[in-house]
Amino acid sequence: MKRNLFALFATLLVALSLAVPADAREPQRPRIGLVLAGGGAKGSAHIGVLKVLEELRIPIHAIAGTSMGSLVGGVYAAGVPADELERRVTQVDWGALFDDNPPREAWAARRKETSFNPTWNFTVGVREGNLRLPKGAISGQKVQLFFNDLVKGVETVQDFDALPIPFRAVATNLENGEMVVFDRGPLPVAMRASMAVPGVFAPMEWEGRIYVDGGLVRNLPVDVARSMGVDTLIVVNLGSGFLPREQLGSILGVTGQMIAILTEQNVEASLKQIDPKRDVLIVPDLGDIGSGDFARAADAIATGVTAARKAAPRLARYRLSEAEYAAWKRARFGPGQPVQRVGEVRIAGLERVNAGVFDGLVENQAQQPFDRARLDAEIEKVYGRGDFERISYRFEPRRDGSDLLIVDAVEKAWGPGYLGFGLGLASDNQGDSRFGLRATYDQTWVNQLGAEWSTELTLGNAPSLHTELYQPLDLDRAAFVAPFLDYSQSPYSVFVGDQRVARYDVTRVRVGADAGTTLRGVELRIGPYVGQTEVALDTGSLELPEDRITDTGLHGRIVYDTLDSAGAPRSGTRIALESLSPLHALGADVDYTRALLSATTAHSFGANTITGRLRAGSSFGATMPYYDQFPLGGFLKLSGFANEQFRGNDMVFGALAYYRQIASLPPPIGRGLYLGASLEGGWLSDGVVQNPRTGEDVILSPEETRFGGSIFFGSDTWIGPAYLGLGLSETGDSTIYVLIGNP
Repeated sequence: MKRNLFALFATLLVALSLAVPADAREPQRPRIGLVLAGGGAKGSAHIGVLKVLEELRIPIHAIAGTSMGSLVGGVYAAGVPADELERRVTQVDWGALFDDNPPREAWAARRKETSFNPTWNFTVGVREGNLRLPKGAISGQKVQLFFNDLVKGVETVQDFDALPIPFRAVATNLENGEMVVFDRGPLPVAMRASMAVPGVFAPMEWEGRIYVDGGLVRNLPVDVARSMGVDTLIVVNLGSGFLPREQLGSILGVTGQMIAILTEQNVEASLKQIDPKRDVLIVPDLGDIGSGDFARAADAIATGVTAARKAAPRLARYRLSEAEYAAWKRARFGPGQPVQRVGEVRIAGLERVNAGVFDGLVENQAQQPFDRARLDAEIEKVYGRGDFERISYRFEPRRDGSDLLIVDAVEKAWGPGYLGFGLGLASDNQGDSRFGLRATYDQTWVNQLGAEWSTELTLGNAPSLHTELYQPLDLDRAAFVAPFLDYSQSPYSVFVGDQRVARYDVTRVRVGADAGTTLRGVELRIGPYVGQTEVALDTGSLELPEDRITDTGLHGRIVYDTLDSAGAPRSGTRIALESLSPLHALGADVDYTRALLSATTAHSFGANTITGRLRAGSSFGATMPYYDQFPLGGFLKLSGFANEQFRGNDMVFGALAYYRQIASLPPPIGRGLYLGASLEGGWLSDGVVQNPRTGEDVILSPEETRFGGSIFFGSDTWIGPAYLGLGLSETGDSTIYVLIGNP
C-alpha cells in the first residue's frame, strides 16, 4: 500500500510539472526596449549600436524612435538586420535621394526645353488669387519610395505590434504642437512623418492631420518605449545639436538653433526618466559630424560601434546563449512577406489632375505580379510632369490573397499657378554686356486635357516677352497645338575685322500657332507665323539698312534630349534641328530658309566629364539679313573673341570641353562646382551685308576657319548655371567672361 501511494504521488508531481508552461519553469528574462534619438545624419550611429548588440547577442523586444531614429528603428523592427541596414544607408546617394526631381531625362519634353532658360529653383504658387509658398525645401518624393523599399517585407502590416519587433514612431502635430505616437498605419508614412524637419522637409499630411519632426516634442522617447511593456531600456542619445556661434549669422542658422533649443530641452527631461540601475545609456562621440552630413554615414556608424562596445560590461547581463539568440534572430529577421501580386489599383488624392495620367500605371500593375522597379519608374514618369508634391504608395491585404495598391498622389498645394524668377547676365569684357531679370508664370491644368498657359518676361537691355497656350489633344501629349506671341528686342553689334563699328537694336514680333507631336521623348513642332522685324541704328556708322521688314513664314523644330542637366551635363545627348522660312508666298518681304543643327553629348567617368558640341547651319545659297546670319564668338562659341563677332550665311562649329567636379552641392541648392577647359573651332562663310547707301554687298568678315579655347570655373545651382572664364583666341587675344545662364 505504501509503495502504491508513493507511485501515485510521484505520478501527480510529474503531471503537475508538465502542466506548467516551460517559460514559467525557467528564469524570466527581462524584456528590453530600445530608444533611438533623432539627429539627422548623426542617427546613422544607431546602426553601429545595433551591430554591437547583435555581436553581444542582446535581444530587443520593442523599439521607439524619433526622426532618424525612427528610420533606423523602423527598418530594424521590420526585420532588416544591422549589416543589411548598414549596406543600404552607406551605399545610397543621399544627395540624389534629397533631390525631389526625377532625372532630367525622365522629364516631359516641354519641361526640358524650358530648363534652358532657367529661373531660380524657387517658385511662388498662385491659387485662388492668393500667393502661396512651398511647404519645405524638400518634398521627400524619393525618400518616401526609398522607405517603401527598405521595409518591403512588412508593407501590408498595419499594426506595429505585429511587426517582427513592436515599434513606435514619434511625430509632432503641427496644428497644436502635441506629441503623436504612430503605432499603426503604413510604416513608411510613420517614418516619413517622424523626420519631417520644419523648413527642410515638407510636413507629412496623413488622415487629415499635418505632422512634422517628432524631435520638437520628444527627441528621446524614453517614456514611449517604457509604455510598451518592457522591463529595461537601452537608450541611444546623439548629444547636443546646438550650432556653433559662427553659424548663427543668417536666418537659416537662427532657425536651426531655435529648433535645436526646443529639442535639447525635451531631451533633458527624457534623460531624467532613465533608471541607472536597470537602463543603459549610450552616447556616441560624433565629433564634427553634423546633422546634414549624410555622406559621412560610415563615420557615424563607427562612432556607434565604439560607444556600444564601451557599454558592453553593462549590457552583458542581458546576453543570450548562442542557441537562444539564434532562435530569436530566426523569428525576426528575413525577407518577411513582400507583396507578390497586385489586385486592384486605386489612385487617391487627386483634385485637379486628370486621373487618366495614371492609366499606364494602373494597366501595368493591376492583376499582375508586383514589379517594384517598374512601379517606381512609372511613378517617376508621372512625377516628372511637375504637378505633384509627392507620389507614394501603400498596400492593403485583400481576402482573395492579392493586395490592394493605393497610390497617394498629393498635388502641389501651392499650385496650379506658379511664379518663377531668374537672372541672366553675360559680359565678354569687350564692350558687350547683357543683363536681364526674368519672370515666368505657368498656369497648369487649364482644362482636363492638361493645357498649360506659359508666359516669360525679361526686363533688361535685351527685353522679351513670350506667351504660349500649350493644348494637348490627348493626355499623353502625343499631339498638341500651341498658339503663341513672341516679342524681343536685342542689341546686335557689327564688326569689321576685329573692330566693332556699330550697334543696332533689332525688334521682332511674331504671332503664330504650332502643331506638333511628342513621341518617345522626341518633340516635333511646325507652324505658320506672322512676323515683323525692325532694325534701328543705336550707335556707330550706318552699315546696315534701317528698315521694317515683314518676314511672315513657317518655322519648325525637332528635339531629342536625354541630357541630365541643361547647365553642366554629365551624361546624355541632345540633338535639335530648327528651321525658319520667311516666304514671299505668305506676304514676306524676304524669302530664304535658315536651318540649324545642334548636337551636344556628355560622358563622365568619376568626377570627370567630357562633352562634345556640334553646330551646323546653312541658308542653302541665300543671303540672309545680318540679324539672321549664324553667329560665332564668345564663351564656348569661339572663346577669346568678342560675343557674336563673326556672322555668315553658312557655319560649322565644333568643341570639346573637359570639366571636373570639385565639390558637390546639397539639394535643392544645386548639383556641383566645376573646373574645366575647352578647345573650339568654327568655319563661317563670308559675312555679307548690303550697304544702305550704295546698294553694294560688303564683306564684314571673310570666309575663314578660326580657333579658340578657354579655362573656366562653373557652377550648376538653383539660380541656374554660372561661369567665370578666360578665353584665348588663335590670334593670342584673351577675354574674360562672366555669365549667369546658359552660354
